[in-house]
Amino acid sequence: MRLVKILTAMAAALILASCPTGYMPERTEYPETPPPYFHAEELFASEDYGDGMTRTVFKTNDVKYWTLEGLTMWTVWGEGEAEFGRRTVRIAKVRGYSGGGYGMVFCHGEYNIGGKKTPAMLMVMINSDGYYIIGKVQGGIFKDFGWWKTTPYINKSAGYLNEITVSYEKENGEYILEINGIEIERFRDDNEPALRGGRNGYVVVITPFDKFPDSGIDVYFLEER
Repeated sequence: MRLVKILTAMAAALILASCPTGYMPERTEYPETPPPYFHAEELFASEDYGDGMTRTVFKTNDVKYWTLEGLTMWTVWGEGEAEFGRRTVRIAKVRGYSGGGYGMVFCHGEYNIGGKKTPAMLMVMINSDGYYIIGKVQGGIFKDFGWWKTTPYINKSAGYLNEITVSYEKENGEYILEINGIEIERFRDDNEPALRGGRNGYVVVITPFDKFPDSGIDVYFLEER
């Protein structure tokens, strides 16, 4: 069974700080705790794509997901890996605000922090303006490993695939991010809980600057799993 969480608090951190000129739409203002009516199976729909590949589509123009602060939506699956090794995902954003992030979740698990079970995970996101961000989510709070950075190796055109690969070098404790076959950055996660394995998944940010219900958002993921 997949697990989907809606993290309104971290959504603003994952939207690149730029707004379309003159575009200030009104949005639904949720109460402090959003209502629990978000449906994982409808929003992250997976299908066999052949040759061992799975295609997962995130697609919606439903205004109940269109909020003043944005929504960060993620899904994970399976029992998880004992230790993370290497993972490659091909991703394309067909429709949606170019500054909104989308990408992969990895090393997801629950950890005993202060006597309480707390979810934590690592993530890498890109956007269609040519930026990427790496970070860690712990208890619904996102902490970046460096703010949004630009790279010329991201395909920025709508619908174009980008290949994201993350690998882990156990001997030196470093994660390596590659985008479209080019090594982009090495990073570490040494703060407790230091994440080295767990469940995999995907993440998509719905921003206040997406246009619902006219066009909505459409992202798909291709992965061998």
